[in-house]
Amino acid sequence: MPATSDMLRPLGMLEKMYPARQVLGVYNSVVITATYTVPSKLENGLLYNMFCASIVGLLHRHPSLCCYVEGEHTLKPTFRRLKTIQVKDVVQIVGLQQRHSLAQKLQELHDLEWPAGPNPLWKLVVMREQPHSSINSTLHIALVYHHVIGDGLSGVAFHRSLLHEISSIGKDTHHLQQAPETVDTPSSTSLLEPIEKLISLPVGWLFLIRQVVQEYAPQWLVGTSSPFWAGMPTKPLSECPLRSRLRLVSIQADELQLLLRESQRHKVTLTSLLTAAIVFALAVKLPGASRFLGITPYTLRRVTGTAMDEMVNQSTIFETDYPAEMLDCIRKTSNATEHAKSLWTAAAYFYAQMQDELTKCPRDNLVGLLAYVSDYVKFYEKKIGRTREATFEVSNVGVFRTSEESLPGNWTLKDMTFTQGAQPIGTAFTVNCVSVQGGPLTMAIAWQDSVIDEDIVDAVSHEFAYLPHLLQQGGPSQDAAR
Repeated sequence: MPATSDMLRPLGMLEKMYPARQVLGVYNSVVITATYTVPSKLENGLLYNMFCASIVGLLHRHPSLCCYVEGEHTLKPTFRRLKTIQVKDVVQIVGLQQRHSLAQKLQELHDLEWPAGPNPLWKLVVMREQPHSSINSTLHIALVYHHVIGDGLSGVAFHRSLLHEISSIGKDTHHLQQAPETVDTPSSTSLLEPIEKLISLPVGWLFLIRQVVQEYAPQWLVGTSSPFWAGMPTKPLSECPLRSRLRLVSIQADELQLLLRESQRHKVTLTSLLTAAIVFALAVKLPGASRFLGITPYTLRRVTGTAMDEMVNQSTIFETDYPAEMLDCIRKTSNATEHAKSLWTAAAYFYAQMQDELTKCPRDNLVGLLAYVSDYVKFYEKKIGRTREATFEVSNVGVFRTSEESLPGNWTLKDMTFTQGAQPIGTAFTVNCVSVQGGPLTMAIAWQDSVIDEDIVDAVSHEFAYLPHLLQQGGPSQDAAR
């Protein structure tokens, strides 16, 4: 067991969410995976030593890698420093038969629970495909980490730091020593302050009352609109244990450039277009649904002043309601032209609401409401047996940018994957997006069989794959896409 040392600080009100979900067994990890082509002659033993040699620099660069949570079952959990880290706990190299096995392996990683007690809240799982030639082989380097130590941008920041550390080793790897069993963490380790210590999160009475009514008031009392579709209601874990399913969908570089150009031409973001594609697919697939509710995480770093290359969780969420009128218009489309028009209408609707949210941020922010939560475990327990919090979640961490100079010798970055596991008491499904500079965009759809049927995932996947064809003249008809 790793040796432990000083208490670093209490968890902030956002950070307390994640140990509570871990205690209930409803959320385990975030995974950011970078895929590289490397020389086949690079042996696994040497690879292992390279990654182990990188750990010291990573621990100095990202203090959150040095800590664990103590008292996760209590109302006042704290971050404590691990004095030492067992290397075998944070670096693993495993085989992978072929590319399509990646989703299956990521499912397994997401369903692994973190061991109790003082242990690292992250690990590197390096999956090496069977080489197809004597020249190159493929490495999938997955950072698996607890959400309490980092948001999605943190995983991207880690991979950038990892590249720097590996590249600094250089081509001369003969000087590398055998990997040690343990690595000491810096005694000077300190964590950034939680969000509420960095900025004010004012919550107006009108916003607060609206959220309380939405959360607790019965529909007959407040006369709310028709309920949104969100798959099966939440159930106790004894009836619906966490079992993640993942589907990876890629849009190649040239097709991605088309989507970016068209999004810019229509004055919306790529995230807006992808969100609209989800709404379109659901509206067609679920003709009886009267509303959808989407969740979009976004970072508060621009408000807190925290750099994008720090490992920290400073995320919040924004909700968008897609009403019956919009869904009815989608269902009336009968050709590719109308299909595309309805997509841009939905994208513009999302974009406008997102801009309003960013303009008022951090005032009336959902993170600010956490100040009224005293017991996070009970807060989540009360969600069991109720309608899910939303239909879907879309999270996009953007573009991972590198240069040839930043890559180790003879390494080529192929793509990245950003995934979450199933959420037994969260949204019906999630979509996580990341792209690489000059390369493809990958969308990862996560769901649970006991929550939604796989044919819904098929519909969303098909809509994503169809987007480049739809936005090109002469693409296949909408009827064929359906």
